Amino acid sequence: MRDTFKFLTLGLMLISLISCTSWESVPDFDVEEVEGYRPIYATESEQEVKTLPAREIENPGKIYVINDFLLVVDQLKGIHVFDNENPENPQNVGFIQITGSNDVAVRDNILYADQATDLLAIDISNPENVQIASRVKNVFPFGSQYPQQQGTYFECPDPEKGLVIGWEYTTLNSPKCYR
Repeated sequence: MRDTFKFLTLGLMLISLISCTSWESVPDFDVEEVEGYRPIYATESEQEVKTLPAREIENPGKIYVINDFLLVVDQLKGIHVFDNENPENPQNVGFIQITGSNDVAVRDNILYADQATDLLAIDISNPENVQIASRVKNVFPFGSQYPQQQGTYFECPDPEKGLVIGWEYTTLNSPKCYR
């Protein structure tokens, strides 16, 4: 009985070791020049959540209807505010800057948004003058610290340079990160 238990334990250990083995080849980091992704950092001003004048939508996402307003997400940039009093002719009246945001949800005039690693609750009862109700830091452990693409080199983000708000595909010199 004792030998059977040892045999089963050894078998389970071997199976767990085999299942943890990665079959994907990890690249050599001695490359000097390679195509990959470089982080784009937000300036201090770009990191502020604030209401700005209306602008064109570049990368549309979700659409929300709140009272007489339409809110249209612009990925990694913020939210466009449209006066929808006349649904046949909505008017672009402003922009809520939430740099680095990938997703939002709205409930009871509170807009919940990610900003890199932080979770924001923003009072939008007056969409033309929004106020941060709360910020919970480091809710999202990775935020935009990695490019969405996998199987590629990228320049490791430097927290000293600020908030990563996106990635650009370019030629990298001696990158140290891979995903």
